[in-house]
Amino acid sequence: MPPRETIRGGVDHLNRPFVRLGVTGFAEPVTAFIDTGFNGSLIVDEYQAQQMGFQVTKIHSITALLASQRSETFLLCRGRINWLGDEPFITALVISETETQRLERRRRKRNEEVVLGVELLINCKLEVDFVRRSVSITRLS
Repeated sequence: MPPRETIRGGVDHLNRPFVRLGVTGFAEPVTAFIDTGFNGSLIVDEYQAQQMGFQVTKIHSITALLASQRSETFLLCRGRINWLGDEPFITALVISETETQRLERRRRKRNEEVVLGVELLINCKLEVDFVRRSVSITRLS
């Protein structure tokens, strides 16, 4: 059996579990907040999708009700991501926003942030320890 791949992360000051991912197109690792209520792979903004080499489809959009109970509109994008020693072809949601909204949202951030959903966690063991403020994701198969 091949060795198990593991990613380690932490829990931030807002009690959000995260890991840092090395992503194509970015010099620094991207902070991926883990959202077990999101059934998809990733939520990214359009800039991030383009940097990652994903193809953004502007023909179709979807509307989703988020955990915050706020309705958001997303575009779709497809591409590969380096994930626990594999490179799966995934569909990610792209935040649909105006240039003004994008600039305002990015101004509040210190580094690149994405949302990581359960589709990437299938066949993985996710451990979140809020006391130790640690996270680990281990691929099991």
